[in-house]
Amino acid sequence: MIFWRIVDNKVYAVEETDTLGFSKSDGLAIPDDYLDRQEFMVMRTAHGIGDWGIISAMPRLLKEKYPNCKVYVPSTKMLENLFSEHFNNWNSWNSKFGNAKSIFKHNPYVDEFVDQYDGEIFHDHYRIYDNENIDTPLLEQMLKFWQFKENEYKDSQPELYWSDEEKSLGDAIIKEYTDENEFGCLLISDRYDYTMDELIEDKIDEFIPHFYWTERPIEQTEFDYINKALDMRNMDVRIQLYIKSKAKYNVGNQCGTSQIVTRYSDVYSVQRQFPIAHNLVRGEHLLDDEYKRVHLARAPDKFESKTTTSLKFKADLIDFLGDRYKDKNVIEIGCSLGYTSHALSGYFNKVTAVDFDPTRIQSAKDFSKDKTNIDFIVKDVYRTAWDFDKNHQVVFIDCVHDYPFVKNDIINAINYFDKPMLIFDDYGLFPNSVMKAVNEFIDQGVLEVITKIGHKKDVVFEKTAHKILRDYEGLICQVK
Repeated sequence: MIFWRIVDNKVYAVEETDTLGFSKSDGLAIPDDYLDRQEFMVMRTAHGIGDWGIISAMPRLLKEKYPNCKVYVPSTKMLENLFSEHFNNWNSWNSKFGNAKSIFKHNPYVDEFVDQYDGEIFHDHYRIYDNENIDTPLLEQMLKFWQFKENEYKDSQPELYWSDEEKSLGDAIIKEYTDENEFGCLLISDRYDYTMDELIEDKIDEFIPHFYWTERPIEQTEFDYINKALDMRNMDVRIQLYIKSKAKYNVGNQCGTSQIVTRYSDVYSVQRQFPIAHNLVRGEHLLDDEYKRVHLARAPDKFESKTTTSLKFKADLIDFLGDRYKDKNVIEIGCSLGYTSHALSGYFNKVTAVDFDPTRIQSAKDFSKDKTNIDFIVKDVYRTAWDFDKNHQVVFIDCVHDYPFVKNDIINAINYFDKPMLIFDDYGLFPNSVMKAVNEFIDQGVLEVITKIGHKKDVVFEKTAHKILRDYEGLICQVK
């Protein structure tokens, strides 16, 4: 990270640092002569809506401590002039430097949006951190540098202000789509990897309507069952925030647009950073399944690499398995680099991981060097007879995806093991081979479908030649 200074409307790179700000033990603070001026600039060097939103209580807190002060916020023009040459982040926003205005619009504690500010600006890099209390909200860290005492910043939750026209519009939308009954809001942003669906589903009330924002069409997610009020993706962000502030709860993955309504609504967020550090806000309820998260850690997603199952596939499989298979064994036919083997190891007694390529097997061993219940075997399952331990209750088939090879894997699994459960990857991605072979055995009554897992129909995997799912990514069947 680079520590930046902003002086006389220019940005300067000072030094690289592992931690922004100053240690509590350093005893540093904002200069007294700056405080004596009573003219304060609220500034961030990150420009997402949440980046600005989590410090939105700062103008009020400054006014409460210094009733006669002036509080300024940078205009869009000022932010563009300062940062456009330095940062390329936040490009997903139509106006990435307009988020500050979206947050502080109609704020009665802001005196002016300004195009320039002479002298030093003490921004979000000027903060006081405490190594013994790392989960301290950024605004509180900043205000410690501004010489605030704890009782002066304890009410640091984000706050927003809306015009009468905005409230009227928001209320009209709520009335039209909820009939003025209580409602929830669901948010699935592009930072969500679909590994913690159950945590979100546990917080959803199926009987109330939901406004929703999902990074892909909701029909391609596991949340299609909700009572849908309205898709908010094309709605003005301030109206979105107003509606979210009126919700019984907001649930989804950790994201700024939900974090900044914790003052008004219960917010349940799947935690995405460990430790959470300064991105914490007061009132946010963080959701996590640590055991699952650890077993999925480091593995790439299928969107990044074609040599593995998707993270959602692994997560759905883990949710299906639970603790019911801890005394059972699974054999994985085509383990490749061992990412799925690693995930399975936490939910089975033993994993036997098979691949024909010694180089892949070595990579898989290296990836799971901390595991003691995985046996890696180099074997070409099509050229040599199966001679595995017959004490396997589950067979994971993810080897050659050509139709005759898939069919061969199924026949071998059925004949070799005692009525095993079969798990198939790429079921919907290879309709003319994997799906065709599996469906033949289903139609013959040999296999019975238990459940489908992974991503849904129409999801695109750009790293795979067969890019579009024609059905669920994975399938779990029982040999009858």
